[in-house]
Amino acid sequence: MKNIFICMVFVVAVFYAINSWAAVSQTVTVNATIPTMTGGLSVTVSKVTGTVWTTASSISFGTLIWDKINNIFLPTSYYAVDIGVTDNSGTAWTVTHTRASLANGANNLNGKVNVSFNKQTSATVATELQKLSFGNSNSIAYTKAQLTGGWLRIYYGVGTGETGKDASGVTPIGLDTPAGTYTGSVTITLTP
Repeated sequence: MKNIFICMVFVVAVFYAINSWAAVSQTVTVNATIPTMTGGLSVTVSKVTGTVWTTASSISFGTLIWDKINNIFLPTSYYAVDIGVTDNSGTAWTVTHTRASLANGANNLNGKVNVSFNKQTSATVATELQKLSFGNSNSIAYTKAQLTGGWLRIYYGVGTGETGKDASGVTPIGLDTPAGTYTGSVTITLTP
C-alpha cells in the first residue's frame, strides 16, 4: 500500500509539473524599408548580327551591301534598343519615342527603315505592340500600365521587301535612293 501511495504521489507530482508549465512566447518584430526609386531611365543599344548580340553605342547600319539577287541594299545587322524604367513610386509614367529624319539633304530613308515596338517579358518572349516605318515612329508612347510585367524593346532594321517582315509602307533601298550618308536620331523620353 505504501508503494501504491508513493507511486500515486509520484504520478500526481509529474502530472502537476507537466501541466504547471504554461506556454511562453515572445514576439520579435521584423521589418524592411524599401527606398523610393523614381525617374530612372536606362537605354541599351544592341547590334544583332545573325544570332550574336553585342553592345553598341548607336544605331549604325554602316555601308550597305548590294544584294544582287533582289537588287536592293541591305545591312549586315539590325538593332535592338531596350528601355528600362526604374520607378517604384506608383507614378503613372510614360515612355515616348521621337525621331529626327534619317536624311541626306533633301533625301531621306524614313520610309525604308522598320521600327518595331515590343513588350518584352523575358529575353526571348515578347509581344509586338506595333511596327511602323521610321517616318511614322515619331511621338509613339507607352504607359506604365501598358508595359507592366515587362519592358519596352524597339527593333530597327532596313526594309527587306519580304512580305510580313516590313511595316506597312516600308520599301527596300534600291538604286532609286541617292548614294551618300544618311543621318538621323532617336530620343527616348520618360515623363511622369
